[in-house]
Amino acid sequence: MKRMVAALILIYLANYTFGQNAIQTKRTGKKIYISKGTDNGRYIGSDWNYKPGDTFVIRANNNPYSYLSFDGIHGTEISPVVIINEGSQVKMGNGMAFNNCTYIKITGTGSKDSYGFYISDAGSNGVAIQISGRSSNIEVSNIDIYKKTYGFWVKEEASCIDSLQFPNWIISNISLHNNRIRKVTQEGMYLGSTAPNGEREIKCNGKTMHPKPLYLSNIKVYNNDIDSTNRSGIQLSCAASGNNKIYNNHVSNCGFEFNDYQGNGISLGGYTQAHVYDNVISNTYAIGILVLGAGFIKINNNTINNSGILAGKRVNGMDGIMVDTRFTKPVDSTVIQITNNRINNYTDYGIRLYKTCNTYKKDNIISHNTGTINVAEGISWNGSH
Repeated sequence: MKRMVAALILIYLANYTFGQNAIQTKRTGKKIYISKGTDNGRYIGSDWNYKPGDTFVIRANNNPYSYLSFDGIHGTEISPVVIINEGSQVKMGNGMAFNNCTYIKITGTGSKDSYGFYISDAGSNGVAIQISGRSSNIEVSNIDIYKKTYGFWVKEEASCIDSLQFPNWIISNISLHNNRIRKVTQEGMYLGSTAPNGEREIKCNGKTMHPKPLYLSNIKVYNNDIDSTNRSGIQLSCAASGNNKIYNNHVSNCGFEFNDYQGNGISLGGYTQAHVYDNVISNTYAIGILVLGAGFIKINNNTINNSGILAGKRVNGMDGIMVDTRFTKPVDSTVIQITNNRINNYTDYGIRLYKTCNTYKKDNIISHNTGTINVAEGISWNGSH
């Protein structure tokens, strides 16, 4: 009996080992070394000889690069396509663009550098990392961005093409983490359109149209260091579904355009539902955390200092956290939970709730925060200092 049991165990272990090796083999692809063209860049399209699980390698000893453009590249959930640096830090001028791509992992962890890709332009032009079209399931990490117009641009604006209009695709499962962004002339991260109802007019075959842009879902932004932006640090709009999270980021010195409608630390735009937590936000020309979204929104355990105070300038009327409701179609209800935030040194209130649209549900909570509170009449809420 003991021998039979031992034999069965050996058979089980053999099958288990084989299964594990099979999975490992499935996940392991070949390395593809990208050579740059005469313009120091490279376009990588669907006609390239690659398979899910393969790794595109960018060698630092070929520095500098201008751009890398990926179009129609697809991995799978088990075997994503990986893009990685090799040798040391890869230096780029324009940046990387991903159009109609799925299951991609871009990581600057191919060397001992904290940020294996460095993207910078002397004239502060262009987007460092762009994700657009029918893209989803993309992870970007360990990128250092300095002096660009935008750090990240993740969206598809109104288009004449039906497949690029809401609701025909959702840009979903995008993860941006462990990146550094400094001195950009617009937003550090511009995620989703700020015209979710089709407010932007376009011409399609001679006709004026107002199509809705693509919406976002399951967006995760964490462990990023963002400093010195002319507009907002992180802006997430059109994220109407899924589990959207912004957490553990350090956002500072936002608003050097000196426009009091811009320069927030973190902004949630139209239709957005999200959980914003464990962030440190300091020195914003406008509001620390601005919420214009809808649905369930949770803001907790953030540290917010110097809202409305930047570079020796002081702007009246800026709150640490400000919430207002906006028009949605169909009309969506809003539930707010604001708890355990440390808010200091602002030019209006620590927390302020407006009611442009009367879409607040009951059971809103404002509790255990520092700073003053001002809630518009008619909004039902519970809480305490």
